[in-house]
Amino acid sequence: MTKKIFIFTGLVHTGKTTHLMHWAVSQKKIDGIFQPVIDDKRFIYHIASRSLKSLEVSASAKDEHTIKIGNYSFSKETFEWAGKILLDSLSKDLEWLVIDEIGPLELEGNGLEPAISSIFDERKNISAKIVCVIREEILQKFIDHYKLQNCYEIFEPPL
Repeated sequence: MTKKIFIFTGLVHTGKTTHLMHWAVSQKKIDGIFQPVIDDKRFIYHIASRSLKSLEVSASAKDEHTIKIGNYSFSKETFEWAGKILLDSLSKDLEWLVIDEIGPLELEGNGLEPAISSIFDERKNISAKIVCVIREEILQKFIDHYKLQNCYEIFEPPL
């Protein structure tokens, strides 16, 4: 039997990350990443080390170190750092692995890819329950892209 992916979903800017961060505080053996918005800029927060790195860069920044989607520009270096965190967590004895958030960039093979695909491919060997944050409007695309039709459960973290 394939291990299920837990999906926490909701509309854009409805507090998914904040809700999940509040839930995570009470969890033991948890790691992964959050993508909080602080002062209108997106960051990546590593749960275990409590490290925070800027993900969003100036919209005028256009070079090989930047990924642009819509009106946003993101640091490839920060995505690589986050991907390494996620892959490193596979060797830890965890109860929960949080991936906030998988969005259009990942569905195009950018952002947190290829780390996401590696984690999903290896999930039968991972002790942790994997929680992914997905925007409601791309939920079906996410399920189809990662072939999770019968391998997911909607997750509503209690507060």
